[in-house]
Amino acid sequence: MHPDSPRQAHALLQQAVPLMRKMDIAPTPYNYGIWYEYVRQSTPKLNQLVDSTIGRLGSLPSFISKELFHQFLVSEEARFNSQHKEKLEEFINTVSNETHNMTENLVALQSAMDKSRHVLSRADRQKHLDKVIHYLDHSTKKALEEVESFSQALSQVNAEVLKLKAELNEIKNNADLDPLTQLLNQRGLERQLYSLIPDSEDDLSLLIMDIDHLKEINHEFGRRAGTALICHISRILSSKKLANSTLARLEGGSFAIILHEATLDFAIKHAEELRLHLNKQRFKSRSGQGIIEQIKVSFGVATIIGQESPNNLIARAGGYLDNAKRQGRNRTASR
Repeated sequence: MHPDSPRQAHALLQQAVPLMRKMDIAPTPYNYGIWYEYVRQSTPKLNQLVDSTIGRLGSLPSFISKELFHQFLVSEEARFNSQHKEKLEEFINTVSNETHNMTENLVALQSAMDKSRHVLSRADRQKHLDKVIHYLDHSTKKALEEVESFSQALSQVNAEVLKLKAELNEIKNNADLDPLTQLLNQRGLERQLYSLIPDSEDDLSLLIMDIDHLKEINHEFGRRAGTALICHISRILSSKKLANSTLARLEGGSFAIILHEATLDFAIKHAEELRLHLNKQRFKSRSGQGIIEQIKVSFGVATIIGQESPNNLIARAGGYLDNAKRQGRNRTASR
């Protein structure tokens, strides 16, 4: 979507609304978004798909509009980032409310036209004509006010969606960030360690944490539940983040925490505090299929030895994590 002035938005809506009414398209935010973009002809692929769908089915079903909306008007990452998802839902609700108001007034205007036509068919005096003119003037002004309000809301949403897409593209283009959690990824973790190790002595520690039984959680509740759990844990870790630390998400349900100026004893203590805090958390899958009564995680903790390489430090912490898993899971191991 592109930013349009209220006047441009109004002109485009004057083209989109008749098309929607002609094909009996429901006045939903997704449909308005698709048909608004269709008449402005700025996305040829979208227009091609709309035309081919109408050619096959005779109309554009709402479920297809929703898919096209997400494919062409919103970046994929918006489905996975909760903050952006909430913002997107706010946009949709705004347009939905304005759509409802505008639709009601357009229906009222149509009713006014019908009544005026009926009065005119029997009008035989000037006062009848004056009454019709006054009635139409009032009805059209009210409808125009709602259309203008809708145009302004849509224009604002256009600008906000454009801003949102720019934020998401920036995240996507940043090779050091994990797109799901916006924490550092493995590459970002390694870069951070390379920058910290030269100035460290024996006071840089690395914690690697892994969600216990994530595979079983995915199997029982579905991958969406597992993904939601990963995001949930990332938010908890972020809320518990120490001032002198760095968070990263590695593959699957694994996370890493760099503690700057932290001894091994302090790092183990912090890992245990995080583990016990997570153990107290319950997690309900979005599908509502069940509740994870206790979030269980395992930690591997290693403190740098001399001028140890980042890869070696990561490998040692990962090896200690494997030991924690072998020892029964839901525990911290430092050797």
